[in-house]
Amino acid sequence: MKIPLEYIYIIYTFALGIIAITVVPRSEIRRLSILAIFYGVIIEFLVIISITHILGIGVYKNYYPFGFMGIPFFPFLAWVIYFVMYLYFLPNKRPWNIIFTITAAGYNTIFSNMLQNLNIFQWKVNSLYIPFLIYLAWNSFATFTYQKYFRDKDFY
Repeated sequence: MKIPLEYIYIIYTFALGIIAITVVPRSEIRRLSILAIFYGVIIEFLVIISITHILGIGVYKNYYPFGFMGIPFFPFLAWVIYFVMYLYFLPNKRPWNIIFTITAAGYNTIFSNMLQNLNIFQWKVNSLYIPFLIYLAWNSFATFTYQKYFRDKDFY
């Protein structure tokens, strides 16, 4: 039985949600959710607009009916879940937080290439260096701002 491509987003988001609920305590999910929404929705929206509409270096495919104007809905939720787990597991001290950030950017790059192989997303440029730099900048921004301004704060 072949799964329609547009359901890959839902399946991945659901699986990521199950993992997050399993490994991250509910109190931490509540505490980190506001920042995860910022990093996973607002920053993701800026990244999508930049990559797909302004720079034209990538394009989402096969998301119908779960998107609008070239922007799929489920990646936003998946990124929120990702950033809850990212911030929860982020080490406090150097060099471990740097290694964690670089490793996470590597995971993001591998995953984006997997989406490309599944015909869900297509990079119109090199699918290794440019995505890695984008994800490294994104994760570095999240790491820096979280550890400098928000680590010990409650938002709920």
